[in-house]
Amino acid sequence: MTAILTETTRHLTTQLGEELKRPQGNWQRRPALRQFVRSTDMLAEITLSTWAWICETLEDGGFEGREFAGYCRVLLEAIDGALSGYERLLALAAEAKLTAEAAGLPDLDVKLIALREVRPRIAEAFSFATQPPRPIDEKRLAESIAALERGEMIDCDDEFIDRFVAGGNI
Repeated sequence: MTAILTETTRHLTTQLGEELKRPQGNWQRRPALRQFVRSTDMLAEITLSTWAWICETLEDGGFEGREFAGYCRVLLEAIDGALSGYERLLALAAEAKLTAEAAGLPDLDVKLIALREVRPRIAEAFSFATQPPRPIDEKRLAESIAALERGEMIDCDDEFIDRFVAGGNI
C-alpha cells in the first residue's frame, strides 16, 4: 500500500507543481481547470489517507528511520502542493465570482483544516526521524560490556532508567 500511495502522491505533487507554473491565461480553459481541481483534491485525499495509514503503522510497530523520513518528506511536499493548489483555485474562483462549491470543491474547508493540522505533526516527525544519532558514551559502553562478561546483572526498573537517561551515577 505504501509504494502505491507515496508514488501516486509524488506524481500528483509533481503534476500540480507543473500546473501552478503555467501562465494565468491557460486557466480560462475549462478542461484544464477541472483537471486542476481534481488533481488538487485527489492529492489532498491521498495525502491525508497516507498519513492515517502511517499513524496506524506506527501504532503497530513502526518503520525503519530512513523509510519513515522518506514518507514524511513526500507528505510534506504533497501538503505544500495541495495547499498551494487550493489557494490558487480559491483565487481563480474569486475572480470568476464562484464559491468553492461551484468551483468543484464542496468540502474544501474541511480539507484545508485537516492539511494544516497534520503538517506540523508530520514536520515534527520528519525532524525527529532525520536528527543525527546521539553520541555513544564509549566509556560507559565498555564498562557495561565488561560487567556483562563478568556475569554482573542489574534490574532495569524505572528508577534505574531515569538515572541512566539523566546521565547520573548508576
